[in-house]
Amino acid sequence: MSKVNNSPDDREMSFWDHLAELSLRLRRIFIVVISATFALMILPADLDFSNIYVLFTGDWMKYRPLIAGLLNRIRADILPESVIRGSNLSNSSNINNLLNMTLIYSGNFASALTIFVEGSIILALAITSPYVAYELYMFLAPGLYPHERKFIKTFVFSFTVLFILGVLYGYYIIMPITFKILLYFPTILGSVKWFDIVDFYHMVFLGIGLTGLFFTMPVFLVLAMKFGVISPEMLINNKRFIYIAVLVITAVITPDPTPVSMILLSFPFILLYELSIFLGKRVYPS
Repeated sequence: MSKVNNSPDDREMSFWDHLAELSLRLRRIFIVVISATFALMILPADLDFSNIYVLFTGDWMKYRPLIAGLLNRIRADILPESVIRGSNLSNSSNINNLLNMTLIYSGNFASALTIFVEGSIILALAITSPYVAYELYMFLAPGLYPHERKFIKTFVFSFTVLFILGVLYGYYIIMPITFKILLYFPTILGSVKWFDIVDFYHMVFLGIGLTGLFFTMPVFLVLAMKFGVISPEMLINNKRFIYIAVLVITAVITPDPTPVSMILLSFPFILLYELSIFLGKRVYPS
């Protein structure tokens, strides 16, 4: 697209021109994401001679790709071993059971491949998300007025920051505590000492993704107030009902049967909700 100086009417492009440019930018996004995905599946996790040497010896079973290292890091960060140590639990046998909790593979061969590919795609999307946002913005920008471009930049930036904060909060706070609680109850009954690895990663991906999206809800509240769909007074007057709804939603999307994860997820949203009201008063049309 050609650069626009004042308004969208300064240039004319046919429907097919728009479609061609959209197709071009989507192809670029696809190539970048696929390239990052294959890089995660092919590049070595450890840049040492022994790991790379197996590529030339044909002993592929000993080769550890980058995605394997990243998935192992996720497992080490989230499973209870790193958060149970130093606990004040009086029953040492329960602590030992929790520390010895392991992941096993109980599915078919396709399930393992699914986790391998899913993990690569999800992490590739996370890594390439700034480029994806850039391409989408460059497609939209020429058709926008200068103040609209500024608004889009602010929206994308706010959405990205809140989503990343939500992902980090879910990764380092919500999911470790969730698994600690989920594994504690069957452990004290002495019935379970393992967890299926496929279920583990599916739960991690889903939980972190939902937490990230949940953190972005205030962005859409401010957006709705900016365009007059809702007013700050409406949010203030219905605050009690919204907080109850948030507690119900968090209780549904968190796998933890106790209220711990629900409170940890809903409390930051309540703070962001109050921030949304504060910002909404400044963007709401008079």
